[in-house]
Amino acid sequence: MSLRDIFENIDENREKALNRLSELVRIPSISAEQKGAECADALIDIIKKELNFNTRKVPTSGAPVVYAESGSDAETTLLFYNHYDVQPVDPLEEWNTPPFEPAIQEGKMYGRGVEDNKGNIIARIFAIKAYQTIMGDLPINIKFIIEGQEEIGSPYLHEFVEKYPDLVQGDFCIWESGHRDIQGRQQVWLGVKGILYLNLEVTGAKRDIHSSWGGVVENPAWELVWALSSLKNKDQFILIEGFYDDVRPPTEEELENLKMIPFGEEAYYEDFGIKQFMETGEELKKAYYYAPSLTIDGLDSGYKGPGAKTIIPAEAKAKIDFRLVPNQNPTDILNKFKKHLQKFHFNKVKITSSHGYPPARTPLSSKYLKIIRETGEKLYRSPFIIHPTTAGSGPMYLFIEKMDCISFGCGHAKSLPHAPNENIKIEDLLLNMKHLAAIFHSFRS
Repeated sequence: MSLRDIFENIDENREKALNRLSELVRIPSISAEQKGAECADALIDIIKKELNFNTRKVPTSGAPVVYAESGSDAETTLLFYNHYDVQPVDPLEEWNTPPFEPAIQEGKMYGRGVEDNKGNIIARIFAIKAYQTIMGDLPINIKFIIEGQEEIGSPYLHEFVEKYPDLVQGDFCIWESGHRDIQGRQQVWLGVKGILYLNLEVTGAKRDIHSSWGGVVENPAWELVWALSSLKNKDQFILIEGFYDDVRPPTEEELENLKMIPFGEEAYYEDFGIKQFMETGEELKKAYYYAPSLTIDGLDSGYKGPGAKTIIPAEAKAKIDFRLVPNQNPTDILNKFKKHLQKFHFNKVKITSSHGYPPARTPLSSKYLKIIRETGEKLYRSPFIIHPTTAGSGPMYLFIEKMDCISFGCGHAKSLPHAPNENIKIEDLLLNMKHLAAIFHSFRS
């Protein structure tokens, strides 16, 4: 028996894998709307039927965690981190097919969560199934930790990690997802940025009042705008005192790797509908991967309907996020943000909620990255593109001190996760399964 036999088995079970994926996609597990916790039961059912794994549902203060393990006694342990929750589907009118009715068209499967993250879950399950079917035993121990609230910041995953530290042990972790770029090159990520997300609010009069009082009644919208404008200058420098104190600059090795990452600025211009980035070339890549950021995500105040309505709004709200890099800490940044508001007397700006977690990064020297590259580049027949981090965030900090965490998956450049018409190419799903099987096989002595 050989890898070729395993690959053939993966191809033969194509329809079964797609049917299992369809089962999961049909469950509207939108964590932002507190829907779909039953997806955990569906996952446990699938794992029990497809794999001979020990499986259980672990409650948290929020959505339950699905845990499964192979129960073998090999020297090396691989942990898969995934999540079964998905993003909301708005704007619904932009979907070409119903988001929770998976559809296959022109070699792609469409549906909310098909790439982020349910397709990757199914790829991992069926890669293991094919390997066990052909080879019998696994040459490594395998664990699954699949949570249900990643899309809202994983607020309760820490409970699972703290309560069951023995379950969160391994040698390396394959993180949730990833994709091939527009040229078909597989992308690999070695970390995530941290995040601090804040809801801000300023209140004024008990109701909206006529704007003729604008010269003598304080306007919450102005107060909030002034506060926001104090946070960053036009050169994108964040003005909070001490914000950059702990930022770890990239090493020489990381800067050399940066040169190997094709960024394709023009393709993004077309995709985003913009004319240029704020930086170009190597400075653009340094800013994207290694610099923290501050973004206004939303603003809400006053009248937004047709025509005119002259009022002083009773309240103003904003949502902002900080993306953090090693060695920044969200608690420290929150404290510095509060001190900034106090220093400039923005005492009416209230933080109504916040969440966040630290950044995490695996070194380029990881021996498990070497295995992933060597097995994958043979299969994909092209060099992998190694990114030091995503510019997004995730709860990798809970795992990074215990094991190397490396992210790749079954998506493609236009999979549109978080957007209408999310999709994966079926050939990418199968290829990802084969790559995973090759990784398992590399540990067979």
